[in-house]
Amino acid sequence: MKRVFLEGRAIGWELHSLYNELMYLPPEGYEFVVVADERVSSSQDVIHSLNRRLVRYDVTKVPYDYVRPLAYYVYNRLKDGFRPENVDLTYAAQHIVFRREPWIVDLEHAGALVAYGKIKVLKKIIERVLRSDSCKKIIPWTEMGKKSLLYNFDCSGFREKIEVVNLAVRPKRFRKKFDSDRIKLLFVGTANRVNVGDSFTIKGGHEVLKAFESLRKKYRNLELVVRSYVPANIKEKYANFKDIRIIDRIIPWEVLDYEFRTAGIFLFPSHSTPGMAILDAMSYELPVVATDVWANGELVDDGRTGFLIKGSSKVRYFDENFVPLWGEPRFMRAIRQVDSRVVEELVEKTSILIENEGLRRSMGKAGRQRIEEGNFSISKRNQKLKKIFDEALEK
Repeated sequence: MKRVFLEGRAIGWELHSLYNELMYLPPEGYEFVVVADERVSSSQDVIHSLNRRLVRYDVTKVPYDYVRPLAYYVYNRLKDGFRPENVDLTYAAQHIVFRREPWIVDLEHAGALVAYGKIKVLKKIIERVLRSDSCKKIIPWTEMGKKSLLYNFDCSGFREKIEVVNLAVRPKRFRKKFDSDRIKLLFVGTANRVNVGDSFTIKGGHEVLKAFESLRKKYRNLELVVRSYVPANIKEKYANFKDIRIIDRIIPWEVLDYEFRTAGIFLFPSHSTPGMAILDAMSYELPVVATDVWANGELVDDGRTGFLIKGSSKVRYFDENFVPLWGEPRFMRAIRQVDSRVVEELVEKTSILIENEGLRRSMGKAGRQRIEEGNFSISKRNQKLKKIFDEALEK
């Protein structure tokens, strides 16, 4: 059994929950080694909170975007000597490794390699390290992630190392039961402990609640479940809506599993491309209504596994080099202005699914099939990763 060190951004930091499916279901012949230190990981919330506070102000964000890559570069060089014993390969979770050893790196988009700061600050250094013999593979999660690499770096010398490996979720072994009398709409901001603060807004929670206000007037058999941190003023506004249930705390997966199993439609008018939320919904045989922003169109097959609606006309979603602007001050201000056209289209597409049980079932089954047999299946992901790992370790 060969051992792969799954290295987080910082020593002992808690890995995002999207890596669970990788750690617990590795390719055949491999196992992952993870280093955990609660004293260090507990500081992660503080750092993310500070980051959220800083990026709200343009006067702070400009230097911070330049300082962050440099600070992270220094940190990575300082932790160069740290590595568990008896591991064969390092799998770097969205960051560069400077050690002279075989390693691969995954990433959401090009900005991840510079701690989501200004790419040009470390552009030449990143290019040099990616060209090194130690770097064996660069695996973006989506085609859009790959595109951001090609547009932001001179990839000569490592273009052949770039290969898309989609995120994947395990199949759910259950038989879907459909409730014709009452239809539950589900929105999940995040199931992860970190980054809960802005998830409601970024993932489209405001649009979901606005849309439901219209839908509940048209249909009497609806329920909306919101699993997300929700701002206090929003909770107060909808407190008397008996058909809205807000779960504003992180809950055990067993409880969230029940909400997914008993839902009929998954609403996700997000202003970003999620790591796992859409895939989780499809694994539970749910048709998905999502915004067609950045890489969402790679996850949702419009008209087959759900519906895609246009993103907000008020929002600039990515820059000229296909790097998402998620978290930028202007982006955050823009998404807080709910676009009525997005809400109208969300109501329109959701209404189609509410009125057509057969379509809900067929789209749900098609989505579940993509998770169990398609590009987002554990088996397809592991086929790719096994080949990548094997080739990285060839002498």
